[in-house]
Amino acid sequence: MPSPAFIADNRQYLDTLPFDGLVVYLRTPPPYTNVTGTVMSYKNRPVSYDTIMEVMAPMRGVFFTNLKQYYAQVLLSKPEDVFDDWSVCITNFANLARAAKDSGFAGVFFDNECYDKHPLWNYPDNCTYKNKSLSEYEAQARLRGKQLMQAMIAQFPDIVVITAHGPYVSVPGIHWKNLNDVSSHNELAGPFFAGFLEATISTPAVSVDGGELYDRRSVMDFRACYDWRKVTIASEPVNCTFIPPSLRTNWPAKSSIAFGVYDVPFGSQPMNAAVMQTTVANALKRADKIVWLYTEKRSFLAAPGKSPAAAGQEWVDAVRRGRMAAQ
Repeated sequence: MPSPAFIADNRQYLDTLPFDGLVVYLRTPPPYTNVTGTVMSYKNRPVSYDTIMEVMAPMRGVFFTNLKQYYAQVLLSKPEDVFDDWSVCITNFANLARAAKDSGFAGVFFDNECYDKHPLWNYPDNCTYKNKSLSEYEAQARLRGKQLMQAMIAQFPDIVVITAHGPYVSVPGIHWKNLNDVSSHNELAGPFFAGFLEATISTPAVSVDGGELYDRRSVMDFRACYDWRKVTIASEPVNCTFIPPSLRTNWPAKSSIAFGVYDVPFGSQPMNAAVMQTTVANALKRADKIVWLYTEKRSFLAAPGKSPAAAGQEWVDAVRRGRMAAQ
């Protein structure tokens, strides 16, 4: 797990990898202090600036030649209903942003997939106030996203916030290849992201649509996906209910489009080292700035041959060649 202590202890090997940075799981060795899992806590649990700085401490003063961009991982949990008190959550995100800036991080990676049995994004099933309409909940979710981002920007003006699943998960009727329509239980995820983006207007901060869409392969796949997320989603023909007209004109300029890449087959799409190479290249050619790699079957954090879970050299080389092909 890429915790601050692990990264510091393995910096020599990690700096040889064909990556610019890491998503950092903010947790100490046992007995665990887990910032990643508690910043957005369903128990309204405060997480102080000092606590976060203590967890990040092993990475301060550790210098890399290549591996320079760190993103503090935040896992989605279920705080209060969006119409209830979010003051603790907002303060936690402000503390995280301040600590990230002071520790030399580039920003935050927000894993907004619901692993909780009472998912935050599901309207009306998991909403407290059944008398409120979807449009009211969309507006309030957008407000909460805007407040969290504003709190982070106040501490870290040029922060980069990557949201793993972009706002497309809340739009019904999308029929990209192998993309299930999950809008029926993610109604509030898109509005929340829209609030993130709204807060960055007239600031140097960046809201990144992470594009956790693991079946993209060809140049055309990435191009069509990019164009829809960059422009079409905020267009008049789509008339997205959670993107108000005042935000639509700013959307293409302020939404940074990224792509996630996955190390195992997804849907009907294969994955091996050769496919990884072309997928990385095609993703980098189309993304605005960021492509990120998520792994489950093999780890790039351990040197080849040093662990049963380590990615083989052919996988490391595949990523490196993919990067070179995209230059």
